[in-house]
Amino acid sequence: MYSSLTSTEKSNEFNGKIILVDTYTDIDYIKKNFQNNDSTIIAFDYESHQKLLNENIIHELSDTYINDAQCKSLQNYVYKFAFWFLENEFSNFLEYRKINLGSLYQDELINYFVRFLKKFKEIEIIYSKNPNKQFFAQNELFNIIIYFSSSSKNIYKSKNNSELFTPEKIRFSFSLFGHQQNFFLNKDLYMKLKNLQDIFTNLLFKPKLLDNKKTNVLFVEYNTERYKELFLKSMDFNTQIFYYGPKRPPFWNTNTFKTILNSKCKIITNQFLHKSNKSEIPISQIRSNIQKLLNKNSSLENFFLFENHSIFDLIKPKLIELLENRLSFMLNEIELANHMLEKFQFDYTVIINESSFYEKIISILSDTHKIKCIHMQEGFHWDTDDSIKNTSSQGVFLQYAKKLTVWGEIDKNLSIDKAKTDSSLVEIIGAPRYDNLFQSTSKNSDYILLASSGDPQPEEIEGLRTKKIEKYLNDVLQISKIVSNMNEKLVIKLHPSSTQLLEIFHLAPKINQQIDVIPTGEIIPLLSSAKLLICIGLSSALVEALILKKPVLYMPGIDYNWGTPSIVTENGCFVTDIDNLKNELNKILNDKKYVHEQQNLSQIFLSKLISFQGNSSKKFYEFLKNI
Repeated sequence: MYSSLTSTEKSNEFNGKIILVDTYTDIDYIKKNFQNNDSTIIAFDYESHQKLLNENIIHELSDTYINDAQCKSLQNYVYKFAFWFLENEFSNFLEYRKINLGSLYQDELINYFVRFLKKFKEIEIIYSKNPNKQFFAQNELFNIIIYFSSSSKNIYKSKNNSELFTPEKIRFSFSLFGHQQNFFLNKDLYMKLKNLQDIFTNLLFKPKLLDNKKTNVLFVEYNTERYKELFLKSMDFNTQIFYYGPKRPPFWNTNTFKTILNSKCKIITNQFLHKSNKSEIPISQIRSNIQKLLNKNSSLENFFLFENHSIFDLIKPKLIELLENRLSFMLNEIELANHMLEKFQFDYTVIINESSFYEKIISILSDTHKIKCIHMQEGFHWDTDDSIKNTSSQGVFLQYAKKLTVWGEIDKNLSIDKAKTDSSLVEIIGAPRYDNLFQSTSKNSDYILLASSGDPQPEEIEGLRTKKIEKYLNDVLQISKIVSNMNEKLVIKLHPSSTQLLEIFHLAPKINQQIDVIPTGEIIPLLSSAKLLICIGLSSALVEALILKKPVLYMPGIDYNWGTPSIVTENGCFVTDIDNLKNELNKILNDKKYVHEQQNLSQIFLSKLISFQGNSSKKFYEFLKNI
């Protein structure tokens, strides 16, 4: 319920009010009760800033209270706290089948601590500058301000835990009467639909016991559209492949269904494993261990010391949500995966990262069952010294797998020199996901394609700064204006990330109704018909355009203070900023010699980035034979 303001609160005891607002705040309540001269409203994220703007409510941004140096310090604390489960004093309480249960949600922990610590530091500074003001907030913002000011007022208490972790969402789009609509499915609903598909899958692709005359390989959570050639090439190497994807469906259209059929891939679902798994899970013992850990208050308070503040009491509900409320689910998924590896005894398991939930489980359990786990590079990464902590936290480098296969020399050097991976564990095989692309031909070019990147990135403090998000959005819209004023057709492809700014979808066509904004799907079909690619921020689309021999123009996206990536320092593409975009576009569109010289440099860079171009899937299976 809303709280009512008492006579004490209405008195002149305080020299004004400060209302703290974020995306979870009830803006209608703020509008009705706090729009007066003695109230200052402060927005703590981009979403609440937009809501306040839409309601014409005057407000400040919390970002203005912190500087770049403080943001860098906050990010270091994020990495320290998010990997708390690695501490020897805590890790023994969290282990099950050699898997550290705390590590299974490290990506969520990083995102949570980014949001929480940014708010905490900003509120600390705001309070220190306004000690005589009365503060009003709700939910997480209230929990933080009450730490500093006991006279703060909770304007509304939510009945749910919506702030514990940002809900995982999957974006879909559909066309209705010529109008494209976007919508998100929450994880729970998506998984219910996925389970229905698994019932159908079990009927058609139920796996049989292994054929010992073949090499048996399990692919985990693979995109069967991107890796079509990798799946089909298995037929040439006496290899039986299996697919295991509790989160990702093995097929979702005609092409992916044909890939499964033509590769004779066997699909293992959790429904199939449930039927044959008889293991008993010692959940009471594990729950007791976790409770003992969470009761180690002094140790946890000392570890979760942010500058001079112990924040353990504030974050404890989040750890309970991860470790206690999700415990049954975690243990069940571990047992099913363990049962699968025990039942089938594959020769190899193959994963595309080592931070995601199922990939981490498989990589660790594979070692238990004496199965070689291969970590295959999936995407195009930042490769600077200042970006290495972020890249590492995304599970890009070798952790538990036995071998890391990379695209080419650039990523091999990145793994060895910056991630400190033993050189004997890194193998260049090329990029199997691009085999078909290297063998394809471009179509006639009739538009400029603008690709957004994964910005804003929620695992970075800089990715939550409202002014930086606004600049990113404004740059996209400014690009749209410049291209339109040049009488060029523009197509905008949004990044599939759920954090992508969907305002682009609605705002860009207002600049020019002829602008097409494509919210979902693969970008490669669009690249094939584009005359050039403009990419704002770092994205695999840059590489895909280079493979198709398209002119590529890179523009910096949100500045995370990571430095300059190798595609720029090694002259892999054209580079510009918003101020020089028009001149650069004119030169690219009208100066063939200028473009030809750059494309030669681009192909040199591409040869360093990707080896065995067009033959990487073959190289992968040859590699398996020789391990």
